[in-house]
Amino acid sequence: MPDPTPQNDGSPWIIAPEKFFYMNHMARQNNTGAHYHEWLEMAIVVHGKAMHRTTSGEALCKAGQVFMIPPGVWHSYTQCRQFELYNCLFSPELLGGPLAWVCQDPAMGPLMTPAPWKWGSHVLEWRLAERAIPGVRKLAAVLLKTYKRGRILRKGILVADLLRLIDYVAHEGAPATPGELLPVHSAVRRAAERLRAETARAWTLPELARELHIDPSYLVRLFRQATGSPPMKFLSQERAHKAAQLLLASDLSIGEIGTEVGWPEPKHFARCFRSHFGESATAFRLRLKNGA
Repeated sequence: MPDPTPQNDGSPWIIAPEKFFYMNHMARQNNTGAHYHEWLEMAIVVHGKAMHRTTSGEALCKAGQVFMIPPGVWHSYTQCRQFELYNCLFSPELLGGPLAWVCQDPAMGPLMTPAPWKWGSHVLEWRLAERAIPGVRKLAAVLLKTYKRGRILRKGILVADLLRLIDYVAHEGAPATPGELLPVHSAVRRAAERLRAETARAWTLPELARELHIDPSYLVRLFRQATGSPPMKFLSQERAHKAAQLLLASDLSIGEIGTEVGWPEPKHFARCFRSHFGESATAFRLRLKNGA
């Protein structure tokens, strides 16, 4: 199967099932239409600038930024100016096997398994100092050369080069928002897991707190400390994320998508979607599918 190429239709990259790791180098990258992956992705920007768009919004990205993108979370690059990056995609087999211990490592664990991924649609941004950019470029190039050896390569050699890259990023960089590495109360994780799993459910704060056997006001306080927003706002963000993905990756009508994510009333869906993305669902679908 040929290497995957992002399309402007919101579809995921398709990777041959026998692969347990995928990597590419995009030099002078052009605009990339919104798309998502079924694997965990690490995107390392080594040169130039671009606008990076996710469900959290749009922001300028440049050399030294590393993005950890969970499976199923879409993103795109636009307004690329001499933009260059390395993409590494990790299969569940790789993360659950040769790299399983990395998730428990004090230094590398926060990079590979930041807590919010367990309960949110979240892209982690890690930042490298300017002095560290040549080093990460060199390690990424070595890994790419190893990766391209393909079937003649023993997996152990690839994993060793990959670990050097992960270790370098983890030690030479830091999360853009340090608070994301703080411990998260179990009630927050459980609440977020329920909300994310059942976005279409007509949740209320008292109902959620009752299921968790916790006082509603205490739950709100814990949730704000961990995420910066109350549970119902988190639910709204998750609904918006799911709606955006369905707009890109399905042929469902706007009304069907609203019902699917928990906003069945058309006017309410339109108002909520616009509050998150600044435009209507129809305009959003047309613009991102056209790679704008």
